[in-house]
Amino acid sequence: MAASEAEPMPEIATEVIVVIDLVESTLTSNLFGWYAVGRHSLRDLRSLVGEVGKSRGLRCVRSTGDGYLLTFHDPQSAEMAAIRAVEAVFDLLHRILVRNQQVSEERALNLRCAVHLGEVDVVADDREGPHISMAFRLEEISRASLPAALNPIPPEQFPLQNYVLCSEEVAGILSRRTKQWDLSSIGLLKLKGFPGWREVFRVLPEGQAAQVAMAE
Repeated sequence: MAASEAEPMPEIATEVIVVIDLVESTLTSNLFGWYAVGRHSLRDLRSLVGEVGKSRGLRCVRSTGDGYLLTFHDPQSAEMAAIRAVEAVFDLLHRILVRNQQVSEERALNLRCAVHLGEVDVVADDREGPHISMAFRLEEISRASLPAALNPIPPEQFPLQNYVLCSEEVAGILSRRTKQWDLSSIGLLKLKGFPGWREVFRVLPEGQAAQVAMAE
């Protein structure tokens, strides 16, 4: 009997998946040293993730090398888990802004964040399944992705750091359940490994979408 056949099937859960990536972390570590700067930055990020997530249903924290894969869960409401996950991400960005004002430039943290929701296989200290891949595809979107998109924003309007993208699923929840954030479509994109076009949204604090539109 193969080892995979002997293992019990993993728990299946609907969770909110958050991918957080440190901008230019490899470059920073190469320039200033992993032990001098890189390791401390990643540990600071992990500590801040724990602080913002502990009361909001944070269930999984896995290092991706340059950041973290997080999942959030609410046994009563997957939609509320999505709201709390987005709250956690914006709380994290705020704490990082404060931290960056207190440390040297080379130790500053800058993030790319993506939020998705879907069914996952729950494995020890990790998650598996196509919805995990979807979250990573969202995080990988950059200015270079936009020329191939349908109805995209101009590439120069796409931020380089400290922003939050979300899938259509999460955008629908936020639009129905809360007025804390504005949603701004960046276009319809084809994501590697997934069929069709997917509309992707940038999440902004309430009122900021109008400011962005006025600046365009």
